[in-house]
Amino acid sequence: MNLKLKRLVRTTSSEQYALFDLDQLDQQRQPMTIGKLDMHFTGEGVYGTVLFWDDASRRLQPEQRRKFIHALLDELSQPMGVPNEYVIEFFAPMLDSYEVFHNVAEEPLDDEE
Repeated sequence: MNLKLKRLVRTTSSEQYALFDLDQLDQQRQPMTIGKLDMHFTGEGVYGTVLFWDDASRRLQPEQRRKFIHALLDELSQPMGVPNEYVIEFFAPMLDSYEVFHNVAEEPLDDEE
């Protein structure tokens, strides 16, 4: 797995990242999304959630997953100047029922104009 993070949102006390595997490409030859990471920073430490899509989760053994998450959190939390303590929840949902709900205006496709 060749991980790439893309920050989606940053506030004064939280961040959200999309997780990509550069070794896997989708139909448009773009890196596959394998999950996301939500982090909330407090004076006591970092709290958050790691979501791996089901396919990505199945490829990692539990020990590999633990090492991956610890390395990811060490890299992201230490530069922030917050305490080294963290609590992160891990989930591996099936994407069959995945939906995104929003009220953001969608840009029309070229052929819809």
